[in-house]
Amino acid sequence: MEILRYDTGATMSRVTEVNGLLFFSGHVAAQGETMEEQANALFARLDELFAQFGTHKDRMVMATIYMPDIAQKEEFNAVWDKWITPGCAPARVCVQAGLGDTPYRMEISVIAAKVTD
Repeated sequence: MEILRYDTGATMSRVTEVNGLLFFSGHVAAQGETMEEQANALFARLDELFAQFGTHKDRMVMATIYMPDIAQKEEFNAVWDKWITPGCAPARVCVQAGLGDTPYRMEISVIAAKVTD
């Protein structure tokens, strides 16, 4: 079984691929101050990454969302629900976790199946 690693650094790979599954490490929003702005920016970035690695948001099988303030979960969900294709929501967990001394309101890790022809 071959394991492919992309954008590998000393401590992690940005994406790992094995058996038709893509494991995307934690991603944060590059811009925005509010939860809505950051979530929209993050989902746009994920759409780009998915296309780059041969998958699509409808192929997500698992998402883990980390938030420093879980009280913002409903605000996040409002944006998430607009982004997700109805009927294609992945298994998901959302947990409160410190993200260090950063302005980020969420970080997301995703597992997605590659699109096969």
